[in-house]
Amino acid sequence: MFKRSGTSVALVAGLGLAFAVASGGPAVSSGGDDGDDRHQKIRVVSVNTEEAFVDVGEDDFSLGDEFVFSSKLMRHGKQVGHTGVVCTITSVANEESQCVGTAQFRAGQITIQGLVAGEPTTFRFPITGGSGAYQGAEGELKVRELAETRELLTFHLTD
Repeated sequence: MFKRSGTSVALVAGLGLAFAVASGGPAVSSGGDDGDDRHQKIRVVSVNTEEAFVDVGEDDFSLGDEFVFSSKLMRHGKQVGHTGVVCTITSVANEESQCVGTAQFRAGQITIQGLVAGEPTTFRFPITGGSGAYQGAEGELKVRELAETRELLTFHLTD
């Protein structure tokens, strides 16, 4: 989850919740295997644009330290949104962080929150809500690392 070398962190980086359903937005498919049309699957690529490690305690990693980052959300070479994410170290022994993130799109915002431990290449977060067109959003975000500063985000939305 966090790299111990330097402050350049390839963290959960694109928790960046991509939901630009407007034209030029991410790929959206409605319907699930069970025929419920209240399910959407959305995929975008998140690219880190800014990141910092905030050391608030002892040297190196300690409880309360934070990774703060933003990313742009891309679909077919076009930016469809951006994110802001803060991950706070909650366990040094487990290399675990609590992450809270928001994605901003023309149609509204989507929020996520959850714990991530170690340095997984694939992990999941609950979708905790939204505003605008995404008001009441629920579901799960799957993040798959593509490179140090790029992730494939797949959102499984229910409402």
